[in-house]
Amino acid sequence: MHFFSYNRDILIILLVKLGIIASLSALLARSLKFKRTLYAEPRGPQEKLNLVLFWGFPLAIGVVIRNGLGYPAFDLTLEGTFIAGLLGGNVVGLVVGCLAGLTAMFYHEWLTLPLAAGLGLASGLLRSFTPRKEEIWNFSPFVLINIFQSLSSRTQARKAVWQLVLLASCLVAEAMFSLADRSFPASWLFRLESSNPVIVLLIFVTTLSCVGVTLKIWSNTRLEMKLAEQEVLVVKSRLDALANQINPHFLFNTLNSISSLIRTNPAKARTMVIKLSHILRKLLQGHENFTSLREDLEFIDNYLDIEEIRFGKDKLRIEKEIDTETLGCLIPSMILQPIIENSIKHGIAPKIEGGRITIRTSRHQDRISIDVEDNGVGMPEDEIPKVYNSGIGISNIIERLKVVYQSDYVFSVKSFPGHGTFTHIEIPIQDGTVRQRAG
Repeated sequence: MHFFSYNRDILIILLVKLGIIASLSALLARSLKFKRTLYAEPRGPQEKLNLVLFWGFPLAIGVVIRNGLGYPAFDLTLEGTFIAGLLGGNVVGLVVGCLAGLTAMFYHEWLTLPLAAGLGLASGLLRSFTPRKEEIWNFSPFVLINIFQSLSSRTQARKAVWQLVLLASCLVAEAMFSLADRSFPASWLFRLESSNPVIVLLIFVTTLSCVGVTLKIWSNTRLEMKLAEQEVLVVKSRLDALANQINPHFLFNTLNSISSLIRTNPAKARTMVIKLSHILRKLLQGHENFTSLREDLEFIDNYLDIEEIRFGKDKLRIEKEIDTETLGCLIPSMILQPIIENSIKHGIAPKIEGGRITIRTSRHQDRISIDVEDNGVGMPEDEIPKVYNSGIGISNIIERLKVVYQSDYVFSVKSFPGHGTFTHIEIPIQDGTVRQRAG
């Protein structure tokens, strides 16, 4: 009972200290800029500056809170400087250590500056000697528990050795600070000290735990960033595969149209080849998975020029009702061409007198609607799935919408025999960042 009453304050400080560094680490992990800093490897000047700003100044503020308000649990100089050097290298460790040390000097704690600066340099050197920087993120105060399991593999044993080196370095840093505190006047350096060996052991364990908890929280943040990046790459790969599928599909259909005119009407065939060359030039300039509605409509105009040559302007008429606010919205590239192709193939072509295709767009708050309507022959409701799932085009569109928007989209087709077919698409409005991520 006497043990707990005598050392109760130190025990509370150690618990609070662990909670503070865990909270600070979790709070920083919510910052996108700090997340990117943690994820970057190797870290350039900007990332190192971010580490100093995000991590160094809170350590200096902790020294101020300890001295000004009398809350010793906020002082994370040793643990924070050690972490800064491990993650940022010599310069970051030195600067962060100096920030905390210079702040302590205002309170006449003369030893803090040389010790913290030296610790930052030492932990930075330790980082440079670590063969795989990933070993730093695997740091754990409980490495001794798995040490015997690691001996079964040379690779695992090598990793375990470096984990022991990191653990020993942290303990040596704590011991050096404790030795300096005992060797110089008490006012020159702030330390939690106790004559009880159990409390001394808990102080060392708390230092290890503070470093381990911080690295574990940030390691999880890095894993989340890595998973998010992998998800973007998977989406991009799927979109690229689908786009590579639809471009040959469109090209083959156009070439078939040209081949049918070569003998019967060479002049029209030659004009179609010229129009096709314009389209291919645009496709070869560079593929993007997203494009503005304006660009997609321009592409459609070139395609319809070819179709009008095939059918004649009297048989194929195009009407557009475009909301100008939608022209700058990003949509999956070449999303309209397969729909219009289906309208021509299944709706207008079988109709002797030809027909009309109407393209409408509208914006409703944060969503854009695209409608394609024809007055062709139409089809019974039970025939719609067979027609629209038989070719590459429409099934490709649906798959691309699923990849990009998951379930947050609408794609519907209604058709009435003798009256035509109506296709409706509704998707969220995207900004230019989508093109950068998935394009």
